[in-house]
Amino acid sequence: MFNFHIPAPSEDNRRLILVDVGSAGGLQDKWRRHHRKVRSVLFEPNPAEAANLRRLSPSGMMVVENGLAAVAGAHTLHLAHWPGCSSLLEHDPAVLTGYKIAPLYQPEAEATVACVRDDELYRTGHVPAPDVIKVDVEGYEYQVLSGFGDLLHGVLGIETEAWFYPVFKDQKLLHDLVALLAPFGLRLRRIETVDGFEGDLVCANAYFTRGKAGHPDLPPGQRQKFSLLQRVWHLDAR
Repeated sequence: MFNFHIPAPSEDNRRLILVDVGSAGGLQDKWRRHHRKVRSVLFEPNPAEAANLRRLSPSGMMVVENGLAAVAGAHTLHLAHWPGCSSLLEHDPAVLTGYKIAPLYQPEAEATVACVRDDELYRTGHVPAPDVIKVDVEGYEYQVLSGFGDLLHGVLGIETEAWFYPVFKDQKLLHDLVALLAPFGLRLRRIETVDGFEGDLVCANAYFTRGKAGHPDLPPGQRQKFSLLQRVWHLDAR
C-alpha cells in the first residue's frame, strides 16, 4: 500500500520537479532557497520521519512513505549503529577494517521496508515525472536509479552518492552509475569528496547532467529548469 501526502492541485507546471530519495532531515538548504520554483517529492519509508518531513518542509511538497528500488516488494533494511550508515545492503567489514568510521556501520537491527519502482508510481499517476533526482541511500544508488526506468530519458540532472570501493556487499560503484546513465544522455559533470575515510577517496557526491559539456538540446521551459539546477549545483555553465 502506498502512503502519500499530496499537495492541493494548484501546482505551477513550470516548477522544477525534484525527487529526493534518502530525504531524512528534509529538503537540502540549497534547494529550499528556491522552493517557490521547485516542487519536491520526498521518499521516506519511516512513518515517523515522514510525518516530521511534512511538518518541517515547505508547502507544495509530496511525501511518499516508501523506499525506491529496481524490484518492488519487501526489502530488508540493515539498521546501523549510526542511522546515516543504514542500508538495504549489508556492509562489508573487510573493506571497512582500519577506518575509524567502521563501528558506525555495525548492524544493530533489521527492519522491513516496502519498496516500489518510481516508473510504476508514475505510470499509475501517483507521482510526477522527475526533472532532477537526488539520491543518498548508502550504496543502493544503482538499484534506486534503475527503478526510474525510461523516465531517466527526461531527467535533466542527478545528484547521487557514489563509491569507489565497495563498503557494502554486492555494491555498484561510480563506474557502474556512469554506464547506467550514459544511454539516457546523462554525463558526469563533477564530483565532491565525502569525508570520513581519513583521506582515502572512498565516497563522493557525483553530479550528472543532460548533454555533453552541459549543453543539452531542450525546449524553452526545460532550459529554465536546467539553468536553475546549474546555479544550485554551482556548475560551470560555459
